[in-house]
Amino acid sequence: MNEPRVLDLSQDEFPKEVVPGVAFMKHMFGKHMSVALFKIPAGQGSKFPLHYHKHGEEIGIMLKGSSRLFACGKEYVIREGQAIVVPAGLEHAGNFGDEECWLLAVATPPREDYGPEDW
Repeated sequence: MNEPRVLDLSQDEFPKEVVPGVAFMKHMFGKHMSVALFKIPAGQGSKFPLHYHKHGEEIGIMLKGSSRLFACGKEYVIREGQAIVVPAGLEHAGNFGDEECWLLAVATPPREDYGPEDW
């Protein structure tokens, strides 16, 4: 990457279905990080699976809606306009609200498991 790039967060286009019927995303890579915008449709938030980030740590910024993150035997509530840092290797699950949710995730190092960019 030799020049700045832009990921349009305003367009409601999410070309990748990462969890069937539950999570859709668009993303891009930098040299040392990746950024992804996830959309979780209304009513699907309880179906987000338990997982962990083997790539590294990740910051989640709630742009629209709300979520509850379950980790370490605790519940963390993330509301619109709030952010959370999730350490690498921490098993966690998200339960998004009944409304449509948009979560911006910034990961370092880049999440190559997101696959190639589609735009």
